Amino acid sequence: MSVNERLASSRWRLWFVGLALGLLAVIVCGRLIWLHVLETRNLRDISDEITIRYQNIPAYRGMITDRFAQPLAISTPVAAIAARPDKLSGNSSWHEILAPLLDIHANRLRDRVAKSVSPFLYLSRYVTPERANQIEALGLDGIEVLRQFRRFYPAGEVAAHLVGFTDIEDSGQEGLELSFNEWLSGKDGLRHVLRNRRENVVRYVSAGQEVKQGRDLRLSIDLRLQYLTYRALKQAVTRARAAGGSAVLVDALTGEVIALAAQPAFNPNDMSTRQPEKVRNRGVTDLMEPGSPIKPFTVATAIDLGLIDSETLIDTAPGRMNVPGHVISDMRNYGEIDVAKVIAKSSNVGAAKIALSMEASALRERLALLRLGQSTAIGLPGEEDGFLPSYATWRDMDRAALSYGYNLNVTTIQLAQAYSVFANEGVLQPLTLLSGGVTPKPVRVFKEETVRKVLPMLRAATEDGGTARRAQIPLYHVGGKTGTTMKYADGSYASRQYISSFVGLAPIANPRFVMAISIDDPRSQQYFGGQVAAPVFADVMDDVMRIYDIQPDKLDQSILAWRVE
Repeated sequence: MSVNERLASSRWRLWFVGLALGLLAVIVCGRLIWLHVLETRNLRDISDEITIRYQNIPAYRGMITDRFAQPLAISTPVAAIAARPDKLSGNSSWHEILAPLLDIHANRLRDRVAKSVSPFLYLSRYVTPERANQIEALGLDGIEVLRQFRRFYPAGEVAAHLVGFTDIEDSGQEGLELSFNEWLSGKDGLRHVLRNRRENVVRYVSAGQEVKQGRDLRLSIDLRLQYLTYRALKQAVTRARAAGGSAVLVDALTGEVIALAAQPAFNPNDMSTRQPEKVRNRGVTDLMEPGSPIKPFTVATAIDLGLIDSETLIDTAPGRMNVPGHVISDMRNYGEIDVAKVIAKSSNVGAAKIALSMEASALRERLALLRLGQSTAIGLPGEEDGFLPSYATWRDMDRAALSYGYNLNVTTIQLAQAYSVFANEGVLQPLTLLSGGVTPKPVRVFKEETVRKVLPMLRAATEDGGTARRAQIPLYHVGGKTGTTMKYADGSYASRQYISSFVGLAPIANPRFVMAISIDDPRSQQYFGGQVAAPVFADVMDDVMRIYDIQPDKLDQSILAWRVE
């Protein structure tokens, strides 16, 4: 090849290389211009997808407090520790570092993650904020700290049946936590955060969705009296070796429930104690035939209708009476007694004779006005309606049985509500669990003069010669009625199983407080309502009078003046 040919070939190669390099430079510059000018928004979105995350802001569940703002349920900050197994594979010692902070054996922690088929699992649901900060400072890839709240119940088992509890997701499961779940629950918020490659938050980008905190719930409950009621009921159930019991204390003038307790109890802070038989709120879920506490309503109905008066004599001899299909009997032959003695001695024969002197459905209509056999709609889950018979043709036996508290089913709280008529001059005051809560319109059931005649009869039942002597308290006159009914099960009445009850008012001269107590299946030698239920009333009501500074009515004025000084 000649010299000219070699020079021509070299220039061609040079031009080709230069053209290729120039074309490459144009492509690179064009790409840079495209990315920096035309694709800026798209690249920023891609970057955000990699580094910006939505962080959940847990809402604070509202507090539940008593009438004086004492906490019954509060939310405390805790943290959950979670793992992402795929990100832990590159660190062979993570479990040894983390185990001491979770109080879990290192090998157990490692095996738990190794056996999991889920890309995300919780290692611990409740860790203190201080411990969570220590774990977060480790910066372990695949370990996440999730901030949240845990429900805590300062009163423990004292208010457990009333307040209830939440599940692991902080949603109400029982009690007021369930029935007011929507009110108490907040709405979690979201915020945008910038994370580094270790998933740690570098900075907050924007506010996102605002968190909505839960609302507080103030109850009518007085925690002081709730504790005293719980303690007295527990002691009574233990002494009687009973299956359970319930007690309801009411301010009859306002309808506010001041205390509501049940036995057996559970600790809402300890999930292991939440057996069904302990969680059940017996005061609103357990039905019973009330027995003798219905007798004052029988007497009041007859007085209201003008059929009898306080001094009317009832012949109960010889202590029993035949009604087609049944024999009604008393504990003994009381002979001819007045109406007050019918209540004081708890005469079934006397109550039956009074009921049979009325129109067939007269008593049933008054019991319906008292809302017996109907839910109180107080707001507690699982409340039973009960049963009040309504027969097309009333047999004498049906009317007689109803007069002394059989053939109907009620709850303890229904009895407490019904007895409010004796504290409100014949007007039924519906109940509420909320402080200052709105209740349905009160309903008149009996005339004022009728109630004024019945109150001394209720007082006589708690004094010498009555069945409720153990309901007496120092310095105050009280009134009430005991009940001891056989339990009905499997189509018949059990021979040695009873429901023992007492419903009382204090002070009887100017009633304000009503308390209903029922003891289920007492197994001790003493099982009558006056023996096992009435003492609960005395224990609690003595403190109620003192705490609410009720003027004593058993002392003369000179002693009262000395007491005030």
